[in-house]
Amino acid sequence: MLSVLPSMRKIYFFIIPVCASFLTGVASFLFVTPQGHGFFSVDVLFLLLFFLLPRGKFLWKMPFVIIVWIYAIASNSIDAYATAGIVFILVVLSAAIPRNRQFLLPAFIVLALFSSIADWANFFYATFVLTLSDVWELARFFWWGPCLFLLIPLLQILLETFFARKILWGKRLEISHLTVYIIATLVIGLNFSVSALQLKQPILDFSVKKWMWRLCTPGIIGHNLYLQEDVKAAFSIWEKKKSVITDFSKPTVVVLVESFGVNKSIAYTDSLLAPYKNSKISFIGLFPRDAAHTQGAEWEDFGAPQGSLNEKIVPQQFKANGLETWFLHGYDGDFYERDENYDKFGFDHLLFKKDFEERNFSSCQYGFKGICDSSVAVFIDSLLADSLPKFIYWTTLDAHPPYEFAKIREKSIACESLALSDVDCTYFTLQQNTARYLVLLAQKYPNYRFVIRGDHRPMGSLEQSDFVQSFYFRWVPLVILN
Repeated sequence: MLSVLPSMRKIYFFIIPVCASFLTGVASFLFVTPQGHGFFSVDVLFLLLFFLLPRGKFLWKMPFVIIVWIYAIASNSIDAYATAGIVFILVVLSAAIPRNRQFLLPAFIVLALFSSIADWANFFYATFVLTLSDVWELARFFWWGPCLFLLIPLLQILLETFFARKILWGKRLEISHLTVYIIATLVIGLNFSVSALQLKQPILDFSVKKWMWRLCTPGIIGHNLYLQEDVKAAFSIWEKKKSVITDFSKPTVVVLVESFGVNKSIAYTDSLLAPYKNSKISFIGLFPRDAAHTQGAEWEDFGAPQGSLNEKIVPQQFKANGLETWFLHGYDGDFYERDENYDKFGFDHLLFKKDFEERNFSSCQYGFKGICDSSVAVFIDSLLADSLPKFIYWTTLDAHPPYEFAKIREKSIACESLALSDVDCTYFTLQQNTARYLVLLAQKYPNYRFVIRGDHRPMGSLEQSDFVQSFYFRWVPLVILN
């Protein structure tokens, strides 16, 4: 045991490279990602540990393989077997790769890159419901997009490699198998102990394992862009090239309904649209979105793809016709920097959470804590009562995920008739409540045109993995009243 202590004193050499893997965790925290993320990557930790072992001595490395395969057999899942296979390959590589700079560091870079891709792919999917192939689509919509989706993952790899070079290149650190056993046992034990005390924040993140689970679980990645034939037959489809708004002199309220998606069940989507059917309908059906997230949908509605200004910006055209223009949202104005940028689109007034709070409007906390849709509807009522014609754009908030913690007083009767799960029931009830507010406004102000459509399908559930997949990707309902 005494021979282990000198090596233990050198362990701090690889603590810094492991800490460099924290950037994904920071991003998950900032974006309030529904899927929990550990502080540090267990993949980078074990990658370094294996590469610090002496070359060869395969039998000494076999306990790692045996333990992982016991776990895989006990789990009896495709992703567990795939993860066990990756660990076996890693052990073989760590035993075979020569311990010199032209082999060791490049091998570390390649494997660390693989781990990082898996880690960021998990983040993109859990946060934005996007696969890697969709990442650039979202990056195009934000000035910080290339930074988040390209530069930061690259920076993470560079930091890991920069700090790892001191122990993999030049004067290489080498530790014994017994030392690695002790470190692995202590770290894994600490992680599971902390997780047993509280489930919210793990210490380690098993990125590759989570990634393999997504890849190997049937239907987990279901970005269904193409409507089934029975859905096409059941609902009217808006022609993509046709403008939703053509008369910019008519007073108009455009409502972007949070997470208002098209379910694969015809009965479900039909029930979502039911509150509007007793109104004066100009159109009710499905609309194909270009964007897959809220701000992208806002810019799409403004006629400003990627947020770029042009001669056909919708709010500016209403303003040019003498209408007063308003943008309303019940969440913080600095979220997506709306408070600093949206006046450039032609809005005379921008109101956000703080502005409504100053007017003593009620707050709600469903997915995000902000001003209740019912409160904003009351404010819109006061605006429309004025004789000055207006263009109002309202991005709702109530139906924002996650839905597991939302407390609703009275569930929709559709929860029972459609046999909805708790998550589905909460989502459906929130959507139905907002629809009722909109119908009342449209009936009270028939001189106003109401354009109501979703921003994207619901983006997450902490408990129900198939909830998001039950909705079509980039298809939203569109309702035009009056």
